[in-house]
Amino acid sequence: MTSELAQSELAQSASPKRRAAPGELQIFLTRLVMYWERLLPAMLPIMGVAAALTIFSLIDLWRLTPAWLHIAVLGLAGALCFVSFWRDIRMAAWPSRRAAQARMEADGAAPHAPLQALDDYPLDDEKSESPLWRAHLAQSAERAKAARLGAMRDTVTARDPYGVRFIVAGLVAISVIAGAESWRDRLAGLLSPGAGAAGVIVADVWIEPPDYTGKPPIYLLRAGDQTSGLRDQVNAPLGARIIVQANGRGRRTLSFETETGKTRASFEEDRTAARAEIALQESGLLRFRFGGQNAAWPIGVSPDNPPLAAFQTEPEEDENGLITFSYIVEDDYGIADARLEMRLDPDQARPLDAPALEADALEERRSIALESAPGRTGVRAASLDLQADPWAGLQVLARVVVADGAGQTGATSEAPLRLPTRQFFNPLARSVVEQRQTLAVAPAQWRRAGRSFDAVTFAPETFFDRSTDYLLLRAAFWRIMRQDGETFDDAVEKFWPLALQLEDDALELARQRLEAAEEALREAIERGADDEEIAQLTEELRQAMNDYLEALAQSGQTQQNAGGGGDSQQVEQSELDEMLDAIRDLAQSGAGAAARQMLSELQNILNNLRLSQGGSGSGGQGRGAPSESGPSGAAGDLIGRQRELADEAFERGREEGAGANADDLAEAESELGGDLDELIEELQSGGGEADPNGEAANALGQARNAMRQAEQALQNGDFDGAAGAMERAIAQMREGAEGLAREEMRQANQDGEGQTGGGRVDPLGRPVGEISGDGVEVPEKSDAARTRAVIDELRRRLGEPGREDDEIQYLERLLERF
Repeated sequence: MTSELAQSELAQSASPKRRAAPGELQIFLTRLVMYWERLLPAMLPIMGVAAALTIFSLIDLWRLTPAWLHIAVLGLAGALCFVSFWRDIRMAAWPSRRAAQARMEADGAAPHAPLQALDDYPLDDEKSESPLWRAHLAQSAERAKAARLGAMRDTVTARDPYGVRFIVAGLVAISVIAGAESWRDRLAGLLSPGAGAAGVIVADVWIEPPDYTGKPPIYLLRAGDQTSGLRDQVNAPLGARIIVQANGRGRRTLSFETETGKTRASFEEDRTAARAEIALQESGLLRFRFGGQNAAWPIGVSPDNPPLAAFQTEPEEDENGLITFSYIVEDDYGIADARLEMRLDPDQARPLDAPALEADALEERRSIALESAPGRTGVRAASLDLQADPWAGLQVLARVVVADGAGQTGATSEAPLRLPTRQFFNPLARSVVEQRQTLAVAPAQWRRAGRSFDAVTFAPETFFDRSTDYLLLRAAFWRIMRQDGETFDDAVEKFWPLALQLEDDALELARQRLEAAEEALREAIERGADDEEIAQLTEELRQAMNDYLEALAQSGQTQQNAGGGGDSQQVEQSELDEMLDAIRDLAQSGAGAAARQMLSELQNILNNLRLSQGGSGSGGQGRGAPSESGPSGAAGDLIGRQRELADEAFERGREEGAGANADDLAEAESELGGDLDELIEELQSGGGEADPNGEAANALGQARNAMRQAEQALQNGDFDGAAGAMERAIAQMREGAEGLAREEMRQANQDGEGQTGGGRVDPLGRPVGEISGDGVEVPEKSDAARTRAVIDELRRRLGEPGREDDEIQYLERLLERF
């Protein structure tokens, strides 16, 4: 029988094998499947927690979740995962080899555990070679061919009998579809508690162009807008700032990526608000992240080219002694500043008795600001009075240098120019001006200037009628000698008013002090100075006014009062003091506009005093009314009309803003300029009787140029430029009118007409030692009190709660009028 089994075994081994028994790889895979069947039920709680968090994130539920609840949910999820791992996953053991073999034998219906039998061995090693043991192994191997791994067994249903896992899988699929566009940002929001809570995230992102460009802000993101995703490209000027204002807690990042690197802004925290800025110098990509939200904008930076300038007409002296020229400017956003830059011409010829130009003087550059320059591309005209410049009478090379808001500059080509000089009739004044120029262009020759002053002041008892002139010149001599060869800038600056004082004496200085005091008080009212400063400046103006009136009376430039002039309107000293008191009270009460208006009225009264004959002034004439007091009275009329037009332009500019239509004001300015042209023509064609030296016509011509500038500024809607030009026109007309009045008074005193017993009159038109005149209407003290009461009531109403925005704006506009 044994031989039959052996023969049968040999026969089977000789036949071809249809299938081999499972090897080690199949057993390992079976063990892996069995471990997964054990692990999957244990992982169900962790997978459920992960699925729930994913669903919440993809459908953006965290945006509706407060930070504390978000943190609590994350903490609970973490606790559940830990418990599940410790209780279930940790207990899931790796299957043994025997278990895997048994599983394969059971799935393949292999009888008598053949796979396990193949792993057996006899206790006696000698029996392992017996035919019977080999026949047993062969028989087990044949049966083991049927062993295999069947389908994976359902081990999850016992843990999830109700099939909740299928519902969760469906919800995950739906949430993936819902959050497909921004799934990264929403998943990132899972780990940022409170960053996306509704009612907390408020972020504004905008680009602030430089002020000089005049461009409005460019808003990239407003509160409540969708923040995620890449936006369209935005272009901004060079030097603009990216500003982010974010409210709410959470992580915030702002970065700007360019070809040269990446800039990250730091946020300035203020409780729950934060602010950050980035300056734009080149194009790049702006990224803003706030919690789980992310937005990006490509930013294109437009370059700012330097300005260009060129002369349209080169500088030259006109018939009035002014330097006039026009130039063209071009810039991307407009010109912010311009100046006329001059240097001495090194090739100019010098008189034989004049010192040569020194190297330092040839290297010096003098600059004069051009007030009408700011604005857009276009043509500018300028008219400058440079007679007071130390280089007056010398050949210079001039050019216009313009600058834009970014500080970039451009310049015209240089043009030759000889600066005009003022004509001085007083020989002492001429000497001061000559030595002033010597110190300016050849300071090394200071001893020469000193010797000149020393020679002029030789024998004062013989050559000087007034000791004040001698003392002034000796003071100038010692100012030079004590400088001892150092810089003479201070002497050059002070010698010009010295020459004017020698030419016009005390009246000129008093007028300058009066104008300075008026300007100081006006500036203090405009900036809202405190009561103490207002009171101090008012008293300084009062003293300057009294000094001027006294100097005007002592100069002999007033006529004696015409008797019987019952219609002539006089101004008393007490009335001027009352006006000053009213100006002080209005300014201290906050009524700045009313105070400035009254200060202008006081200035007009003082101007008319300089122009009046016998104190009558020109205040009784309206706009366009004929003058009955000669050329000086006509000039006074023009000054009053120009002042009224300046006040009207100021009010229009304040109420309507720059750029408002001012064609009617420009037409009125043109009409006023035409009347001034007629007055100048009358002076020039009158044989020189009213203006023998031509100084008044020269000053009025300068005023006419300023009127043209004001007219052009009004046509362009530039009220600030127009106001400056009108003030210059008033100042020049005032100077011309004073010259006409002096000449009229001189002629009247020579002829003896209109005198009342030969008594002198003061600048107010009153005989010295008497009080006369009907007075002019000035504001009463009760007017200031009523103004203060109105202001207090407006402020009280403005401070009441519950008022609507329209009413608040109306009350604010009323306050601005005071």
